[in-house]
Amino acid sequence: MKKVLVTGASGLVGSRFIELYKDKYQFITPEFPSFDMTKKEQASQLLDKEKPDVLVNFAAYTNVGEAENQRGNKNGDCWKINVEGVRNLLEATGPKTHFIHISTDMVFPGSKVDPGPYSEDHVPESDSRKVTWYGFTKAEGEKEVVKKLGPKTTILRLIYPVRAKYDLKPDYLRKPLSLFDEGKLYPMFTDQQVSVAFIDEIAQAIDKIIEKNAYGIFHASSSNTGTPFELASYLIEKVRGKNDAVVPTILTEFLKKVDNPVRYPMFGGLKVEKTEKRLGIKFRTWCEVIDELIRQGLN
Repeated sequence: MKKVLVTGASGLVGSRFIELYKDKYQFITPEFPSFDMTKKEQASQLLDKEKPDVLVNFAAYTNVGEAENQRGNKNGDCWKINVEGVRNLLEATGPKTHFIHISTDMVFPGSKVDPGPYSEDHVPESDSRKVTWYGFTKAEGEKEVVKKLGPKTTILRLIYPVRAKYDLKPDYLRKPLSLFDEGKLYPMFTDQQVSVAFIDEIAQAIDKIIEKNAYGIFHASSSNTGTPFELASYLIEKVRGKNDAVVPTILTEFLKKVDNPVRYPMFGGLKVEKTEKRLGIKFRTWCEVIDELIRQGLN
Protein backbone atom coordinates (compact mmCIF):
# COMPACT_ATOMS: atom_id res chain seq x y z
CA MET A 1 0.00 0.00 0.00
CA LYS A 2 1.20 3.50 -0.83
CA LYS A 3 1.17 5.89 2.11
CA VAL A 4 -1.05 8.86 1.18
CA LEU A 5 -1.21 11.92 3.41
CA VAL A 6 -4.46 13.85 2.90
CA THR A 7 -5.01 17.37 4.21
CA GLY A 8 -8.65 18.43 4.51
CA ALA A 9 -9.58 14.76 4.84
CA SER A 10 -12.91 15.39 6.60
CA GLY A 11 -14.16 17.84 3.95
CA LEU A 12 -16.74 17.40 1.23
CA VAL A 13 -14.33 15.94 -1.34
CA GLY A 14 -11.49 14.52 0.75
CA SER A 15 -13.76 12.39 2.92
CA ARG A 16 -15.31 10.70 -0.13
CA PHE A 17 -11.88 10.03 -1.67
CA ILE A 18 -10.86 8.24 1.52
CA GLU A 19 -14.17 6.37 1.72
CA LEU A 20 -13.79 5.04 -1.82
CA TYR A 21 -10.09 4.11 -1.63
CA LYS A 22 -9.54 3.18 2.02
CA ASP A 23 -8.73 -0.42 1.04
CA LYS A 24 -6.18 0.63 -1.60
CA TYR A 25 -4.07 3.24 0.20
CA GLN A 26 -2.69 3.73 3.69
CA PHE A 27 -4.14 7.13 4.59
CA ILE A 28 -2.70 9.64 7.02
CA THR A 29 -5.29 12.29 7.83
CA PRO A 30 -4.02 15.14 10.02
CA GLU A 31 -6.82 17.48 11.07
CA PHE A 32 -7.05 21.06 12.27
CA PRO A 33 -6.50 22.22 15.01
CA SER A 34 -4.01 19.47 15.98
CA PHE A 35 -2.36 20.11 12.61
CA ASP A 36 -2.24 23.66 11.24
CA MET A 37 -0.61 23.98 7.81
CA THR A 38 -0.15 27.73 8.34
CA LYS A 39 2.40 26.85 11.04
CA LYS A 40 5.63 26.12 9.20
CA GLU A 41 7.12 24.05 12.00
CA GLN A 42 4.02 21.82 12.20
CA ALA A 43 4.16 21.10 8.48
CA SER A 44 7.86 20.28 8.73
CA GLN A 45 7.40 17.99 11.74
CA LEU A 46 4.53 16.09 10.16
CA LEU A 47 6.23 15.48 6.81
CA ASP A 48 9.54 14.53 8.47
CA LYS A 49 7.71 11.99 10.61
CA GLU A 50 5.39 10.44 8.01
CA LYS A 51 7.43 10.67 4.77
CA PRO A 52 4.37 9.82 2.62
CA ASP A 53 4.57 8.50 -0.92
CA VAL A 54 1.84 10.96 -1.91
CA LEU A 55 0.43 14.16 -0.42
CA VAL A 56 -3.02 15.26 -1.60
CA ASN A 57 -3.75 18.81 -0.48
CA PHE A 58 -7.51 19.29 -0.26
CA ALA A 59 -7.21 21.78 2.62
CA ALA A 60 -8.29 25.29 1.68
CA TYR A 61 -10.19 28.33 2.87
CA THR A 62 -13.35 28.04 0.75
CA ASN A 63 -15.85 30.53 2.21
CA VAL A 64 -16.07 32.74 -0.88
CA GLY A 65 -18.33 35.35 0.71
CA GLU A 66 -16.25 35.78 3.85
CA ALA A 67 -13.08 35.81 1.75
CA GLU A 68 -14.33 38.98 0.06
CA ASN A 69 -14.27 40.68 3.45
CA GLN A 70 -10.54 39.83 3.56
CA ARG A 71 -9.77 41.17 0.07
CA GLY A 72 -6.19 42.44 -0.08
CA ASN A 73 -5.42 41.26 3.45
CA LYS A 74 -2.45 38.90 3.49
CA ASN A 75 -2.88 38.46 7.23
CA GLY A 76 -6.37 37.01 6.71
CA ASP A 77 -7.14 33.30 6.94
CA CYS A 78 -7.89 33.00 3.22
CA TRP A 79 -4.40 34.11 2.17
CA LYS A 80 -2.63 32.34 5.03
CA ILE A 81 -4.23 28.97 4.24
CA ASN A 82 -4.48 29.10 0.45
CA VAL A 83 -1.05 30.61 -0.19
CA GLU A 84 1.23 30.47 2.85
CA GLY A 85 -0.12 27.09 3.97
CA VAL A 86 0.56 25.63 0.54
CA ARG A 87 4.06 27.07 0.59
CA ASN A 88 4.69 25.50 4.00
CA LEU A 89 3.58 22.07 2.79
CA LEU A 90 5.73 22.35 -0.33
CA GLU A 91 8.82 23.33 1.62
CA ALA A 92 8.29 20.44 4.05
CA THR A 93 7.63 17.80 1.39
CA GLY A 94 10.55 15.58 0.43
CA PRO A 95 11.59 14.97 -3.20
CA LYS A 96 10.23 11.40 -3.17
CA THR A 97 6.68 12.51 -2.28
CA HIS A 98 4.23 13.12 -5.14
CA PHE A 99 2.54 16.42 -4.22
CA ILE A 100 -1.01 16.69 -5.65
CA HIS A 101 -2.58 20.11 -5.18
CA ILE A 102 -6.35 20.54 -5.42
CA SER A 103 -7.45 23.85 -6.96
CA THR A 104 -10.59 25.44 -8.40
CA ASP A 105 -12.24 26.82 -11.52
CA MET A 106 -12.44 30.14 -9.70
CA VAL A 107 -8.85 30.92 -10.68
CA PHE A 108 -10.56 31.98 -13.94
CA PRO A 109 -12.85 35.03 -14.29
CA GLY A 110 -15.73 33.54 -16.29
CA SER A 111 -16.09 36.89 -18.04
CA LYS A 112 -17.06 37.95 -21.55
CA VAL A 113 -13.47 39.05 -22.12
CA ASP A 114 -12.03 35.70 -20.97
CA PRO A 115 -14.87 33.14 -21.06
CA GLY A 116 -14.97 29.45 -20.19
CA PRO A 117 -15.18 26.58 -20.33
CA TYR A 118 -11.43 26.58 -19.71
CA SER A 119 -8.90 24.02 -20.90
CA GLU A 120 -6.25 22.57 -18.62
CA ASP A 121 -3.55 24.81 -20.09
CA HIS A 122 -5.52 28.06 -19.83
CA VAL A 123 -3.58 30.63 -17.79
CA PRO A 124 -5.22 31.61 -14.46
CA GLU A 125 -6.16 35.24 -13.89
CA SER A 126 -3.37 37.29 -12.33
CA ASP A 127 -5.40 40.46 -11.67
CA SER A 128 -7.12 40.16 -8.29
CA ARG A 129 -9.76 42.70 -9.36
CA LYS A 130 -11.13 40.31 -12.00
CA VAL A 131 -11.78 37.30 -9.73
CA THR A 132 -12.94 36.67 -6.19
CA TRP A 133 -10.36 36.98 -3.44
CA TYR A 134 -10.79 33.24 -2.87
CA GLY A 135 -10.09 32.57 -6.55
CA PHE A 136 -7.08 34.88 -6.53
CA THR A 137 -5.54 33.20 -3.48
CA LYS A 138 -6.03 29.78 -5.08
CA ALA A 139 -4.31 31.06 -8.24
CA GLU A 140 -1.43 32.32 -6.09
CA GLY A 141 -1.32 28.91 -4.42
CA GLU A 142 -0.99 27.30 -7.85
CA LYS A 143 1.96 29.62 -8.56
CA GLU A 144 3.66 28.38 -5.39
CA VAL A 145 3.29 24.78 -6.59
CA VAL A 146 4.70 25.55 -10.05
CA LYS A 147 7.57 27.60 -8.61
CA LYS A 148 8.59 24.83 -6.22
CA LEU A 149 7.97 21.72 -8.33
CA GLY A 150 8.45 22.88 -11.93
CA PRO A 151 8.03 19.90 -14.29
CA LYS A 152 6.82 17.76 -11.38
CA THR A 153 3.83 20.02 -10.75
CA THR A 154 0.51 18.23 -10.25
CA ILE A 155 -2.64 20.36 -9.96
CA LEU A 156 -6.23 19.12 -10.16
CA ARG A 157 -8.87 21.83 -10.59
CA LEU A 158 -12.46 21.19 -9.53
CA ILE A 159 -15.75 22.98 -10.15
CA TYR A 160 -18.82 22.78 -7.84
CA PRO A 161 -18.13 19.31 -6.37
CA VAL A 162 -21.29 17.27 -5.76
CA ARG A 163 -22.12 13.97 -4.05
CA ALA A 164 -25.22 12.07 -3.02
CA LYS A 165 -24.85 12.36 0.76
CA TYR A 166 -22.83 14.53 3.13
CA ASP A 167 -24.35 15.94 6.30
CA LEU A 168 -21.75 18.58 7.13
CA LYS A 169 -22.07 20.84 4.10
CA PRO A 170 -24.55 21.44 1.25
CA ASP A 171 -23.30 21.41 -2.32
CA TYR A 172 -24.39 22.90 -5.64
CA LEU A 173 -27.22 20.37 -6.07
CA ARG A 174 -28.26 19.36 -2.56
CA LYS A 175 -28.66 22.99 -1.49
CA PRO A 176 -31.32 23.99 -4.08
CA LEU A 177 -33.10 20.67 -3.51
CA SER A 178 -33.24 21.39 0.22
CA LEU A 179 -34.45 24.95 -0.38
CA PHE A 180 -37.16 23.65 -2.72
CA ASP A 181 -38.37 21.28 0.00
CA GLU A 182 -38.53 24.22 2.41
CA GLY A 183 -40.41 26.39 -0.07
CA LYS A 184 -37.49 28.82 -0.15
CA LEU A 185 -35.89 28.17 -3.55
CA TYR A 186 -34.80 31.43 -5.13
CA PRO A 187 -35.00 32.12 -8.90
CA MET A 188 -32.19 30.54 -10.92
CA PHE A 189 -30.17 32.13 -13.71
CA THR A 190 -30.89 31.18 -17.31
CA ASP A 191 -27.90 33.04 -18.78
CA GLN A 192 -25.06 31.76 -16.61
CA GLN A 193 -22.85 28.87 -17.79
CA VAL A 194 -21.64 26.34 -15.21
CA SER A 195 -20.55 22.75 -14.83
CA VAL A 196 -20.34 20.44 -11.81
CA ALA A 197 -17.81 17.83 -10.70
CA PHE A 198 -19.02 14.43 -9.52
CA ILE A 199 -16.88 13.71 -6.45
CA ASP A 200 -16.62 10.00 -7.25
CA GLU A 201 -15.03 10.99 -10.56
CA ILE A 202 -12.73 13.46 -8.79
CA ALA A 203 -11.60 10.58 -6.59
CA GLN A 204 -11.08 8.37 -9.64
CA ALA A 205 -8.95 11.08 -11.28
CA ILE A 206 -6.74 11.33 -8.18
CA ASP A 207 -6.41 7.56 -8.05
CA LYS A 208 -5.27 7.50 -11.69
CA ILE A 209 -2.81 10.35 -11.08
CA ILE A 210 -1.29 8.34 -8.22
CA GLU A 211 -1.26 5.09 -10.20
CA LYS A 212 0.39 6.65 -13.24
CA ASN A 213 2.61 8.98 -11.20
CA ALA A 214 1.26 11.63 -13.55
CA TYR A 215 2.40 15.24 -13.55
CA GLY A 216 0.68 18.24 -15.09
CA ILE A 217 -2.54 20.19 -14.72
CA PHE A 218 -5.80 18.26 -14.74
CA HIS A 219 -9.50 19.11 -14.56
CA ALA A 220 -12.42 17.24 -12.99
CA SER A 221 -15.83 18.37 -14.23
CA SER A 222 -18.94 17.26 -16.04
CA SER A 223 -18.14 16.95 -19.73
CA ASN A 224 -20.61 19.69 -20.64
CA THR A 225 -22.02 22.91 -19.23
CA GLY A 226 -25.55 24.03 -18.43
CA THR A 227 -27.33 26.89 -16.72
CA PRO A 228 -28.25 26.89 -13.02
CA PHE A 229 -31.90 26.97 -14.15
CA GLU A 230 -31.41 23.85 -16.28
CA LEU A 231 -29.58 21.93 -13.57
CA ALA A 232 -32.07 22.77 -10.82
CA SER A 233 -35.08 22.09 -13.05
CA TYR A 234 -33.77 18.68 -14.11
CA LEU A 235 -32.83 17.78 -10.52
CA ILE A 236 -36.20 18.69 -9.01
CA GLU A 237 -38.15 17.02 -11.80
CA LYS A 238 -36.14 13.80 -11.39
CA VAL A 239 -36.11 13.71 -7.59
CA ARG A 240 -39.44 15.33 -6.68
CA GLY A 241 -41.45 14.80 -9.87
CA LYS A 242 -42.22 18.52 -10.14
CA ASN A 243 -42.20 20.27 -13.50
CA ASP A 244 -41.84 24.05 -13.85
CA ALA A 245 -40.79 24.26 -10.19
CA VAL A 246 -37.91 26.67 -10.76
CA VAL A 247 -38.47 30.36 -11.41
CA PRO A 248 -36.12 31.74 -14.10
CA THR A 249 -34.17 34.95 -13.74
CA ILE A 250 -31.35 36.70 -15.61
CA LEU A 251 -27.84 37.19 -14.26
CA THR A 252 -27.19 40.22 -16.45
CA GLU A 253 -29.97 42.09 -14.66
CA PHE A 254 -28.89 40.84 -11.24
CA LEU A 255 -25.32 42.09 -11.78
CA LYS A 256 -26.59 45.64 -12.21
CA LYS A 257 -27.66 45.61 -8.57
CA VAL A 258 -24.60 44.15 -6.85
CA ASP A 259 -21.44 45.85 -5.63
CA ASN A 260 -19.12 42.96 -6.48
CA PRO A 261 -19.96 41.39 -9.87
CA VAL A 262 -16.84 39.15 -9.90
CA ARG A 263 -18.67 37.02 -7.32
CA TYR A 264 -20.92 35.80 -10.13
CA PRO A 265 -18.93 34.67 -13.19
CA MET A 266 -21.20 34.34 -16.22
CA PHE A 267 -19.20 32.07 -18.53
CA GLY A 268 -17.69 29.35 -16.36
CA GLY A 269 -16.98 25.66 -16.78
CA LEU A 270 -13.93 23.44 -17.16
CA LYS A 271 -12.88 21.37 -20.16
CA VAL A 272 -11.75 17.81 -19.45
CA GLU A 273 -10.70 16.33 -22.80
CA LYS A 274 -6.96 16.45 -22.10
CA THR A 275 -7.44 14.99 -18.62
CA GLU A 276 -9.61 12.17 -20.00
CA LYS A 277 -6.97 11.29 -22.58
CA ARG A 278 -4.03 11.41 -20.16
CA LEU A 279 -5.70 9.47 -17.35
CA GLY A 280 -7.79 7.09 -19.45
CA ILE A 281 -11.09 8.05 -17.80
CA LYS A 282 -14.41 9.47 -18.97
CA PHE A 283 -16.43 12.18 -17.23
CA ARG A 284 -20.24 12.12 -17.25
CA THR A 285 -22.47 14.92 -18.53
CA TRP A 286 -24.23 16.90 -15.82
CA CYS A 287 -27.49 15.07 -16.55
CA GLU A 288 -25.68 11.75 -16.10
CA VAL A 289 -24.13 13.02 -12.87
CA ILE A 290 -27.56 13.85 -11.46
CA ASP A 291 -28.91 10.46 -12.57
CA GLU A 292 -26.02 8.68 -10.81
CA LEU A 293 -26.48 10.71 -7.63
CA ILE A 294 -30.13 9.71 -7.57
CA ARG A 295 -29.14 6.07 -8.03
CA GLN A 296 -26.80 6.49 -5.03
CA GLY A 297 -29.63 7.78 -2.86
CA LEU A 298 -29.82 11.55 -3.38
CA ASN A 299 -33.22 12.44 -1.99
